Amino acid sequence: MKQINRPRLQKKKSAWKIFFTGLFFLLLILFFLKGFFWLKSKLETKTESKIELTPSPETITENKITDKVIEYTISEGDIPAEVFVSQGKLDFNNVEEILSCAKDIYDFTNIKIGRKFRFYFGEEECAKKIEYDRDSENLIIIERNGNDFSAKEEKINYAISQEIARGKIDNFFYADALEAGLQEATVLETADIFSFDIDFTTEIQAGDEFVIIYEKRLRDGKVAPDGKILGAKFVNSGVSYFAYYFDNAGKNGYYDSEGRFLERQFLKAPLSYRHISSGFTGARMHPITRKISAHYQIDYAAPIGTPVSASANGTVVSAGWEGGWGNMIRLRHENGYTTHYGHLSKFASGIRSGASVSRGQIIGYVGSTGWSTGPHLDYGIKLNGTPINPLKMDLPKGAPLDEEQMKIFQETKNKFAELLK
Repeated sequence: MKQINRPRLQKKKSAWKIFFTGLFFLLLILFFLKGFFWLKSKLETKTESKIELTPSPETITENKITDKVIEYTISEGDIPAEVFVSQGKLDFNNVEEILSCAKDIYDFTNIKIGRKFRFYFGEEECAKKIEYDRDSENLIIIERNGNDFSAKEEKINYAISQEIARGKIDNFFYADALEAGLQEATVLETADIFSFDIDFTTEIQAGDEFVIIYEKRLRDGKVAPDGKILGAKFVNSGVSYFAYYFDNAGKNGYYDSEGRFLERQFLKAPLSYRHISSGFTGARMHPITRKISAHYQIDYAAPIGTPVSASANGTVVSAGWEGGWGNMIRLRHENGYTTHYGHLSKFASGIRSGASVSRGQIIGYVGSTGWSTGPHLDYGIKLNGTPINPLKMDLPKGAPLDEEQMKIFQETKNKFAELLK
């Protein structure tokens, strides 16, 4: 019978037990070490994320002092004092101080409908600065220092680029020029500039061409009103006419190719129109009453909504409904002249009795109100109360430049020669 060697077997079992026990503890240690490093990594990530999301003191300070700006557009019936109080959170003592300090710079009782106020706020409840756009070129600035106020006028800061608009007449000048990229005011100014040589009411025809070099302007990155027309060419019936902006020793304006000043008291026509539907005559058949009567004015046929401009600087005598005239505007001008504009669809903002208007300023829009058979403008001029024919007014060009200024003008003219080809 074989004998089993028990001590040797027991010794072998003991060695395996020690090996597995050691392996277990080694794996356990590795597990805890891995968990430790994983937890540490998570805590560091959270700490880093927290640091990234927490604004720096500089950021907090910057956000804290950033101005809040409220923009307000003037509407009909607005009273300056009430606007300052409601929008600027100022009291009436502040308003009195503002009106007093600004009186030699701008009279705020003359604020215009459609113009904008901007109120800037810091940490205090009431505005620390106020800006008002006096016109498209200038703004009035009111600044507060405690309870003291100061006022000043500054030029509006525009980003300006030179642009060229080219076009050919397919319909009528107003529509075709807008299609070429010009703004409404620039279209009307172009017609005004060339009105010495071209009657935009009767002489424009299909195939005529125009080239306009002008200032395109941006304000705070947004489209702003166009600036000056720098040079222009209009080809009418095959004849080319030129105009150049020139500073003649402080007398800024437009001059033709010969250096003659292009300015007169009246526009040849107060709008861009399709045709004259009724002329200046002592006897015509009235389209409504069917009676023979005098028609001492001009009827310009144009689409409803076509802008109507003041034909000269003046003052609004009246703007309202006048029976058969429909919506009517009457203006008084220098040297005994008056004009009227009838059958309008509506009036432009700010046009009321006593308002001042400038030549070329939009005062209303073509309509067919009152006794009218279709959209048109009834336009008339009187001199000391006597009707005169607008189409036959003698309006000569200005005097030519002197020899010294003519040399400088030639440089301006040559500068735009290639661009106007």
